[in-house]
Amino acid sequence: IILARHGETSANAAKLMQGGLVNLPLNDLGRRQAAALAEGMKSKKIDWIVTSKLDRAMETANYVSRYHNTVPVTRDERLNEISWGEADGKEMKIVDPIVKPVTGAWVDGDFDAKIPGGESANECKERILAAFADLLHMAREKNYEDVLVCIHGRIMRVIMSALVDKNLSTMERFTHANCCYHHLEVELDDDTDVRPDPWTLKFKPVRIDVRDHLMTLQKPRM
Repeated sequence: IILARHGETSANAAKLMQGGLVNLPLNDLGRRQAAALAEGMKSKKIDWIVTSKLDRAMETANYVSRYHNTVPVTRDERLNEISWGEADGKEMKIVDPIVKPVTGAWVDGDFDAKIPGGESANECKERILAAFADLLHMAREKNYEDVLVCIHGRIMRVIMSALVDKNLSTMERFTHANCCYHHLEVELDDDTDVRPDPWTLKFKPVRIDVRDHLMTLQKPRM
């Protein structure tokens, strides 16, 4: 499984909170980042592309799909970015006083903490686990061995902490930049009658926060 973050948008460039309530296309740099990601994926075997339903992730996936135009593409709303509620779309420096206590609470183990109108880490984890259960079931059923998932920064942290570490409090250790990717491996048994449970499976990191393909571009934003 390759987890790729979307390219930059105007909200990234302006340092705005960009959660699930904000739906913007890629900006110029973001399109160049997506093209670089696609170039980096060109020679890789990809059997299936899965993306969130937000424009920035779908547009990023479309760049990769140009080199893999026979590969099916699935859009799944459960992979949308976490909702930051009333902080979404606002300047980070302005909403820091309400965002940082929540992300700090997650690090301290309070995964039900959330911004008013937004999602908690637990709520985000539950929809991610459901999405990945379906993803793994379909991959096994269709014999898709290599899957590219185009998603978002906080969702990547939730996935990595939940599936790799089995502990949401570690999510801040996973760094990312626009159009970077994490490469994971997971082994499934052959029993197609039993739906995979991502929480109990062992996800092995192969490479984390890969940015080699972005080195010729402007330094990616954190």
